[in-house]
Amino acid sequence: MNDERGIALVLVLWVLMLLFIIVFEFCSTMRIEATITRNFKEGERSYYFAEAGINRAIIELVKTRSDVKKFQGGKETLVDKEDRRESDKYAEDEEEEPEEWVPREQPYAFLFEDGECEVTIGDEGSKINLNWIATRAQSDRQLLADILERSCGLYDEERDIIVDSIIDWVDKDHEHLVGGAEDEYYESLEDPYECRDGEFVILEELLLVRGVTEDIYYGRFHPGDDEEDTGKTALKGRRSLGNTVSENDQVPGGMYQGLSELFTVFSKGTALKININDAPFGLLMSLPAMTEDVAYDIIAMRREEEFEDVRDSRLLELPIYDQIASQITVEPTNFYRITARGRVADSSVARSISAVVEIAPRQKNNYTILYWQEGV
Repeated sequence: MNDERGIALVLVLWVLMLLFIIVFEFCSTMRIEATITRNFKEGERSYYFAEAGINRAIIELVKTRSDVKKFQGGKETLVDKEDRRESDKYAEDEEEEPEEWVPREQPYAFLFEDGECEVTIGDEGSKINLNWIATRAQSDRQLLADILERSCGLYDEERDIIVDSIIDWVDKDHEHLVGGAEDEYYESLEDPYECRDGEFVILEELLLVRGVTEDIYYGRFHPGDDEEDTGKTALKGRRSLGNTVSENDQVPGGMYQGLSELFTVFSKGTALKININDAPFGLLMSLPAMTEDVAYDIIAMRREEEFEDVRDSRLLELPIYDQIASQITVEPTNFYRITARGRVADSSVARSISAVVEIAPRQKNNYTILYWQEGV
């Protein structure tokens, strides 16, 4: 009996330990659930900040295209303003012109009471219409091959497979070209599917085409050629819209332009017509006779001041001006890609939305949303 005197204490200790484990697990579960709830709440708020950014961009683009300016006079009438100016003849009206939202490399940013949103606008209409060039390539295959070579760094067999496969994807027959693919190839894959045999519906469909990898679609890194590399190769691509790279970003190596930055399925263009003010490096390289040095010069010139006319004196001095004159423009298109990223203040949770819109201020609805993707 003397040996059993401490058994009650041992049992109490075991019970306390068990209770401690239960309480710890309960507290841990509550903390996890609270974190999940908070992240969900902040995620939802971030999403609506991003959606507000898309709507704000559409409104601003409609205003810009219709030459409607923001009203910044508050509730002050014209009579009140004249009286105020008369009472203080020395006061200067420092009202600034409202900023016009246009495609550019830097995002537009605005704040909410407890969050923020960044909006990037790209000129979707100046990209190459994929369906047009794929149809054109059926009779002029070299046109598409040259663009992939100059802009994306695709050569020889890799380039030929993609060119032939794009043509096979849109043509109506079931006979594949030398490097192309039809149903027989796609149905033999681990996750089989059929060749469309028609126009691309969305650009991401390119990822289904034989030879097109994510690196080729989004852009891929390449090293510098040698130690004397000036760093200009870094301009060969960025995944952001309207990409242009400053001198500080020029480092040896860089990114080959991805197909997603060159092509679109939304514009109605039936020819190569590129906005010289907005086109990224890779898109500039798709122009005939374009060289890297000339592309860098164009980017540098427009960073100082945008071109207002295709016969701008700076453009006329380019050695290849005659070859590119018919394929460049400075007029904005009606098609824009808007990417908005919303975030709650002091939070790491963010949500993004990407949309392609057609702005038509003279029509009844002013705009049409052609594409909407969340979580990009």
